[in-house]
Amino acid sequence: MNKKILFFSLTVLIIITFSFLAFDPPEVVIIGPEFHEQEYFIEELNIIADELGIKIKYESVSDAETFIIDNPNSSSSIAIIPNPQGVVNLAERKLIYSLDDVLVDNNSIFNLYPNHLISIVSHEDSIYGGWTRLFPNSLIWYDISKFEQHNVKFDSFETLLKGTKKIADKGISPWCANSESSASTGWVQTNWMEDVLLTKYGPEVYDEWSKLKINASNIKIFLSIKHIEDFIFYDNHIYNGPGSIINKEFRNLPKVLLDDSTECFMSWSGHYFRYYIPEDYQYLKDFAVTNVPKINFENSVVGIGDNIVLIKDNELSKEVISKILSKNFGETWSSYKDTEFISANQNFNKLIINNELTKYEYSIVHDALQKDLFRYDASEIMARPIGSNLLWELFKEYIREGPQNLVKLLNELDREI
Repeated sequence: MNKKILFFSLTVLIIITFSFLAFDPPEVVIIGPEFHEQEYFIEELNIIADELGIKIKYESVSDAETFIIDNPNSSSSIAIIPNPQGVVNLAERKLIYSLDDVLVDNNSIFNLYPNHLISIVSHEDSIYGGWTRLFPNSLIWYDISKFEQHNVKFDSFETLLKGTKKIADKGISPWCANSESSASTGWVQTNWMEDVLLTKYGPEVYDEWSKLKINASNIKIFLSIKHIEDFIFYDNHIYNGPGSIINKEFRNLPKVLLDDSTECFMSWSGHYFRYYIPEDYQYLKDFAVTNVPKINFENSVVGIGDNIVLIKDNELSKEVISKILSKNFGETWSSYKDTEFISANQNFNKLIINNELTKYEYSIVHDALQKDLFRYDASEIMARPIGSNLLWELFKEYIREGPQNLVKLLNELDREI
């Protein structure tokens, strides 16, 4: 009898063991670009996978938008799209599904993002993108030791330029401005113009420009570029002269700025600047950063970010997206000392962030969000031939030929618009 019981028990144990081994939990495949801190993102996905009892796989592709268009039958069910224009393009092609039932229930979407961020990832009154991260463009970086030798104030944009021009008059070039970027040279200058446009004229005019509802030759666009002209072409203002802006590689800019042998000590650059800072330099010891000071609208910030989209309409994928867009996503990521994660969720706990530079960037982004003064990079929203090509060419020619040709260049751009 005991042998029968033992045999039965062993049989049940073997069946249970093999059943467990044979069980293969469902898998959700997410595609997106290969990016900085990807390992931290995957760690966050693993936490979600454990919570839901599933597998989540992240596959890097060169261009997620193109991949979705070219591979409609792929196994992927979620994607990270790094620009809102791509989200809308996929929605128009009916290659992704609305997130309305993920985001709009109980009006939760309106507690997450301001109307601007909602509108630029919407199509036909439905929302197709959920914001995961945001990054600021509107930053001025500076070498602390060199900066302290000069009397420069950040009270306003005019005060800042007035101070740096006085330094230039003494024979010292205060600004490092290398921004050559191969075929994309000129994109940094679109950022400068957008910073000025937003803080000078506010979000309403900025939105008109991003939608190309006003011409390039509009007086407000013209005057915004004239502010940049004052920055670029003032004698001795730019280290190595205006030509260095389009001839010197932008990735080397932090090294130039932080080199004690160079005289320039400030750089008008976005979040990307920190990717190229040599590891032996420390924030608040060797360098610091501030947001671009106001002209009229204080705390305005232009930036970029990532969206998550739904490729396959199933409940499991929606559940994963809901977790990624929650206020808790990124807590482990933010605990690392080198974290650069800036949650787009306005309910995220800033105190978790274990990096002072990221905490500062988070603060200026979210201050701007709360005041409806955060705007997405306009050139990334407008029609692609304009924003990702012709605008870059305009600024390249503007710097190469000099300010006397600005009106001609703006009129030529209008003919394309």
